[in-house]
Amino acid sequence: MNRHRIAVVGAGVGGLAAAARLAHQGHEVHVFEKGSMPGGRCNRLSVDGFHFDTGPTLLLMPEVLEETFASIGRKASDYVELTRCDPNYRIHFRDGSDLTLGTELTAVQKELERLEPGSFKKYLEFLAVGQEQYQTSLERFVGRNFDGLGDFLTPSSLRKVFAIKAHKKMYPEVSRYFADERLRAALTFQTMYLGISPYESPAVYGLLPYTELAVGIWFPKGGMHAVPVALERAAKEDGAQFHYRTEVDQVVEENGRASAVVLKDGRRFDADLVLLNADLPWAYKNLLKGTSAVLPKAEKLRYTSSAYMMYLGVKRRYDGLLHHNVIFGGDYKGSFTDIFEKKKVPEDPSFYVNAPAHTDPSLAPKGKDALYVLVPVPHRTPDIDWKVEGPKVRRKVLDRLAQLGHGNLEKDIEVERTFTPDDYAITLNLERGSAFGLSHDFFQVGPFRPGNQDAHLKNLFFVGASTQPGTGLPMVMLSAKLTCERIDAFAAATQPKSDLPSFAPPALDAAA
Repeated sequence: MNRHRIAVVGAGVGGLAAAARLAHQGHEVHVFEKGSMPGGRCNRLSVDGFHFDTGPTLLLMPEVLEETFASIGRKASDYVELTRCDPNYRIHFRDGSDLTLGTELTAVQKELERLEPGSFKKYLEFLAVGQEQYQTSLERFVGRNFDGLGDFLTPSSLRKVFAIKAHKKMYPEVSRYFADERLRAALTFQTMYLGISPYESPAVYGLLPYTELAVGIWFPKGGMHAVPVALERAAKEDGAQFHYRTEVDQVVEENGRASAVVLKDGRRFDADLVLLNADLPWAYKNLLKGTSAVLPKAEKLRYTSSAYMMYLGVKRRYDGLLHHNVIFGGDYKGSFTDIFEKKKVPEDPSFYVNAPAHTDPSLAPKGKDALYVLVPVPHRTPDIDWKVEGPKVRRKVLDRLAQLGHGNLEKDIEVERTFTPDDYAITLNLERGSAFGLSHDFFQVGPFRPGNQDAHLKNLFFVGASTQPGTGLPMVMLSAKLTCERIDAFAAATQPKSDLPSFAPPALDAAA
C-alpha cells in the first residue's frame, strides 16, 4: 500500500468517518476544522448544565454505523452506546388528535385503527414495499459508486428503478394505502429529514418510514454528538492528526493536481491528495476558486430547505412530551408550497420538539429539560429578514405548545439560543443556508448527484451530504465508504511525493 499524505478539510461526520478509514489503512491523515470540536452539523451546545445536539437528533440504520467501525477493525458498541427510542414519536395534528408510532406492531395497530379503521392491513403492505425499497436502494443505488450514467442506465438497474417506484412521487404513492389525511402526513413527513417536500420526493424514500418503524429509532448515550466524538477517537488511535480552530482558505492547484491547502493564517499544508468535507457547492465556489475544478451546472442545482432552531433550557421536566414529538400545522400541503415554492415561512408552521433528557437524564440538570425545536423554513433568501421573522416564529411555537397543554413554557426558560438560515450559511458554510445540502429529487441522486472525485483534479475528493449518496447521518457515513473506495484506487495507482515539506502546527491546533 502506498502511504499518502492526505488533507481532510472539515471534521463533520463524513470527514471523520473517512479520516478513520484512511488512517486505519496507514495513510498520514491531517484533518483541518475551523471549529473547536468534531461534528460539523452534528455538533453540541452546552450551557449551564443543559446539553443540546445542534443537528441530527435520531439515528437510523444503525447497521451503517456498525459497518463503519467494522471497516477499521473495531466494534461500534465499544465506542457508542445506543438506546432504542420506544415509542418512536408522537404526532399532534391541528384538529386536536394525535398518533403515537413505534416498532411494536400491536400498539401501532391500535393507533392506526383508531384514526382509520382497516388501515393496519394497508400499513403492513406499505412496510413490505418499504423493505424492498430499503434493500434495493442500499444494494443498487446508495451503496455503490457510479462511474457515469452508463452504470445506471442498464436494463437491470432501470427495472429496479421502476420496481421501487423511484420515478414516482412519495405523497401520491402513500395515499394509495391510506385515505385519512392524518396518516398520509404521518407516513410522508420523513422526507423532511432530507430537506425535501413529500410532494416532490421520489417514492423510494418510503424507505425512511420503513427504517423507523421496522428497524427503529436509536439514540446514543450522551447525545448524537457522541457519534463524531467516537469517530474522532478511532481515527486518532490510528494516527490521524486533528487541527481545530484552523480554517482552510483555499486549495492550491499545481501541475494539474491539488497540491496543498492554504490556511487562513497563511500557512501551507502540502499533500498528495485533498478530501473536502466542506459543503460541496460552497467548496467549489470558495475553496476552489482559481483552480481548474468546475462544478457542472452549478447554476441549475436545487437546494434543500433550512430550519429555524430554538434550544431551550427549561426549569422543569415536561412529562407530556416524548423524546421525539412532531407538531403539524393546519395546512400540510400548503406548508410545503410556502417553503419550497413561495420561499416564505408558513403562517401556521409545523415543527419538531426533541426532549432528549427523557432518554438520557445527563443532558439536563436534574428535574429540568433541554428542549430542541426545529421549524422547517425556506433556505436563505433576501426576502426574509430573520431578525424580524425569527421572533414571530418563536411566538407561534410557544403559543402552539401552550395550546397542547404544556402551559406557559416561556416563563420556564432559563437558557435560550436560536439558529437561523443565516447562521447555517455563515457559521457552517452551507450554500444558501440549506441545512441539508443539495436537494434529493430524482435528477439529483445517484449518478446525477455531484460526484465524489473531481473530473479535472483527480487527487481532489469530496465527502458529505451534497455529494453521493446524500444527506443524513447514515448517508454521510456511506459517503465516506464510497469516497474511500475512490481514494484507494487512486492511491494504489500513484506514488506519494517524497519531498513534501514538514508541517508543524502551533500548539493550539492540537486541542480537541
